Order: sequence, then C-alpha cells, then structure tokens
Amino acid sequence: MPSTQLAGSFWSLLERSGLLAPPELKNAARILSSHGHESDAGAAQRLVQAKLLTRFQAERLLEGRTRGFLYDHYKVIDLVGSGGMGWVYQAENTVTGETVALKVLLEQLQHDRGMLARFQQEARVGLRLIHPNIVRTYELGSAGGLPYVIMEFVNGASLLELLARCHHLPWPQACEYARQAALGLHHAHHLGLVHRDVKPTNLLIDQTGRVRLLDFGLSMIREGEAGDEFSMAMIFGHQCVGTAEYMAPEQADDSLAVDGRADVYSLGVTLFAALTGSLPFRANTAAEMIHAHRHDRPRPLREMAPSVPAGVADIVYKMLEKDRDRRFDTAAEAAAALSQWAQPSPAEFDFDAIVVERKQRAQQRQASLPKSRATLASSTARPATISSVAHARTDTQRASSNGGSPSVRSARVATPAESGSTGSQFGPVMAAGGAHAIALAVESNAVLTSLNNGREIPLLKDRIVIGRNDECDMQIADPAVSSRHCELRYDGFEWWITDLQSRNGTRVNGTAISYHALRPGDEITIGNDLRFRISYTLDDADSATTRRSHAWSWLALIAIAALAAATWWWFFV
Repeated sequence: MPSTQLAGSFWSLLERSGLLAPPELKNAARILSSHGHESDAGAAQRLVQAKLLTRFQAERLLEGRTRGFLYDHYKVIDLVGSGGMGWVYQAENTVTGETVALKVLLEQLQHDRGMLARFQQEARVGLRLIHPNIVRTYELGSAGGLPYVIMEFVNGASLLELLARCHHLPWPQACEYARQAALGLHHAHHLGLVHRDVKPTNLLIDQTGRVRLLDFGLSMIREGEAGDEFSMAMIFGHQCVGTAEYMAPEQADDSLAVDGRADVYSLGVTLFAALTGSLPFRANTAAEMIHAHRHDRPRPLREMAPSVPAGVADIVYKMLEKDRDRRFDTAAEAAAALSQWAQPSPAEFDFDAIVVERKQRAQQRQASLPKSRATLASSTARPATISSVAHARTDTQRASSNGGSPSVRSARVATPAESGSTGSQFGPVMAAGGAHAIALAVESNAVLTSLNNGREIPLLKDRIVIGRNDECDMQIADPAVSSRHCELRYDGFEWWITDLQSRNGTRVNGTAISYHALRPGDEITIGNDLRFRISYTLDDADSATTRRSHAWSWLALIAIAALAAATWWWFFV
C-alpha cells in the first residue's frame, strides 16, 4: 500500500469499502505512490481519472462512508434515482460484468410492513413478467437485512420526462408508445395481473423508441396470492389504490374488483396527456378528479390538438369510457386499434441530463432523511469532496424559504445501508431548516403518534409541511391527502397547524380547522381517516399564553415609545 503520508485516511476507507479487488488495490497503490504526497481529495481524484473509482464512489468515501457499496456480488456504480420506497443505483454484476439497475429499500422502511410488502410484491410480480415492453426483473435478494431487487438497466426517459421537455408528442409517436405499453399490459393481464398505476411516470422509453412498463408495486394479483393482495389492500388505502389523475372510475370505487380494462382506461388518460400535454379532466383536488372520472365528459381532444386525426381521438375516447363494458375488452384490442395510426420513431433526449436531474432529486431526498438529534445539533460541516454536490437550491435559498439560517442539509447524511433509524409508511420528517429552527423544535420534544399503526414520528424542525408531494417534509402516500395538505409550525411557545386549502380538510379533535393552536394530546385527522396525536413539552397549561402576553406587552411599550418620540419630533423639531 502507499506510504502513510500518501492519503492514508482515504486509503484506509478504500480498503474497508471492498470496492476494489486485490489487483485493483495494488494498481491504485502504484498510482498514488507515483504522485507523491496528496490530500485525500487529490488521491480520490487520481483514482477517478484512472477509472478505478467512479465520482459517486469517491465522493462517498471522502464523506467517510465505507458501507453500502456492495450488495452480494453487485457493486454500486452511481446513484441514478429514487422512488417512493428506496434508491435506484446503476450497479455492476462483479461476476458477469453486466450493468444492472439495483433498487434498494430505504433502511428507514425495512420494518414498515406496508412498504416492505409493496417492495417484495413488485419484485415477485416482476420475476413473472418476461416481455419486451416490460422492464425485466432478474433477482430479489437481501444484504445486511435490506431487501434489494436487480432489474434491467434502461438508458431511457419516462414519458413524463419527455413531456416536460416537449409538452406533447406528435400523434404517430404517441400512438406507437401507447401501442407498445398496451402490449406489455396485455402480457401482464394474461398472467392474471392488473397494474393499477399506469401513468406517464411508469412508461420508460429508450432512444430507439422502445417502451417498457415499470413499477408493478401496486399491481393486483387476480389469482393465487390472495393473501398478499388482501395485505396490500389493508395497508395502502383499503379499497382505493392508484393515482387519482389516471384512475378508472371503478378503481376509485373498489380497486379489488378491477380487471385489465382499468389499465386500458389509465393508458387512455396517459395517451390523452401525450397528445395534448394536458389531462382530459380539470380538477383542483383528488376528490374532484375522481368525481370527474366518474361523471364528466373528457375535454375536446381535437380542439386542444387539432392535428390529431379523428380516428385517433375516437380510440382515446373509447379507452376513456366510464362503463368498462364499452371500452376495449382487452389491452391487445387497444393495441390493434392503435397500430394503424402508430409510427415507430426514436425518442430524442439527453440521457445524461436526465440522469443528472434524477440524481439531484435523489440527493435532495437523501438529504431529507432523519438523523439522530446529536447529529442534528453538531454536524454542520461538509467533508472535503472532489466537487460540490449539485442541489436544486443552495443552502442559502433553502434557508430563505424556511425563514432560517443556512440549511443543515449540507451535513453528512447516512446512506440507506448506514442509517440506523426506522421510518413509517408516512415517510420521514426532513431534518432540514435553520440550525436555530432545529434547536427550537428539538427542545419541544414534539412527536406525532399515528393512531392508525402506533408509529412515532419525531418533529425535528419548527416548520413541517405534510402532504403527498415529494418536496413535503412529511410525505403521506394516500390519495385522500393533498399534494401540500397542512403545515405544522412551532413558534417557540407552542405548535400550530394550518390547513393548506387541502381537498379533504384537516381536523383537530374532530373539528375542521384552517388555523389552530395545538395542545399536547390533541388529535389531528388528515385526509379521510389518517389520525395522529401530538405530544410535546409544555411547562404548564398557561406558560405559552403567559409568555406570549409578555411578548405583546413589550411590543406595546415599544409602540408607545415610538409614538411619543414621533410626537416630540413633530412639535419641537
């Protein structure tokens, strides 16, 4: 190995990580020794240039991480995205050299029965599906107590990512993508599976124009594994599973009673969006959207996209029939109808740019994971890195939006394999915000306890937005919850809750509120039936009121003094 003066600490981390086999370590030692004394960052840069490490691996080593690089014989190459349940990495099969996608469940969720069931079900379903229009699943495994899935690595963009760049697609191309997706769905339906979450995010398109369906985590197993399906129904919203904007009318009524025609409907909504850049129904809330799917006529497609032929519009409207008996009987029939209008064509996008965007979202989410209170209180400095991690917003911008000092998100954040905390199906509360804000919140010892499953969620900063949106501090994957549903705020005296014009309202002790002071023990209901009890330290029943009264008294005295000074100035100056 290199002499102790040559990046000794970095070398120790590299050896412990297991990233390099003995011959590669020997080569790395030779490279570092030949360049004399270097800093850890410099040594890491040398090994990246020599292609012995990736930038992602080097960055993690420089942050002091030695775990989370190897899952059995799969080596993590790069972080390429995140989903509702975990991280997605580009990885290498060290036996075959094959590049694969490695999906790892968040450690915060490994004891969450609901998320674990969904993660495992997606893998088991994927192992059964072998079709050119479905992302292949190769293996379900577990390493260090964390389940992982090995999948086909696709250099592709989701349909949503394409639409974000071009608003809508030419109709021959959109029909071709929908045709391929329908063929993949028909294969799943033939095996007794219903996807139940078809939407632009779950259609992956490579640069040749080949479509692959993904994310069968909410799929319904119509035969054989009824126990798992019942478990999923009890965990994820009982009778209503899916995404409101794309959900068939009958799926909103009872998602256990649907068949493949529900997926045909969702694909029709997806095709409408691809042709027009908009959804077929206007709504402000999920409840309004579900009502529209049940009762409203779709918007006039050809007025929104005049170039679309009437025959294509007719196919879309047939897919969007309220009565499933009036839709195409099978996804194969929909594919056949689309084939006369479809035209294969490559998809134009910059895959590297898309990966950068996905990594930024994943890094933001990684930075939001909860850490221990000791870490929150003391860890504020970023270790030396090759290059700064690209975030969507700077720490200063985050602090400005949070009303605090620069964000503590710049501190070291544990990888999924290193983190020792556990979460719940409701998602972790972000450990972000100004250091002063965090100190105040931690001082209150506030905890939300779910009355649905008993999980405890510490409130680690003084402003917490709750909702379905990925950017929310506390994310709840429930269709009855709005994107930004409500906000909890600690003012240094007591906790307050504000409803953010949510679709199903926020209630405290059974009463709908718009803005309300919370007392320890109050019961909060979010959406339809998600109930929480808040507990936090309050010295005595009147302490907050007393302190606030004192504060107002001081403000009144200051105002009187200012008025007196202004009066004196007016008369005597």
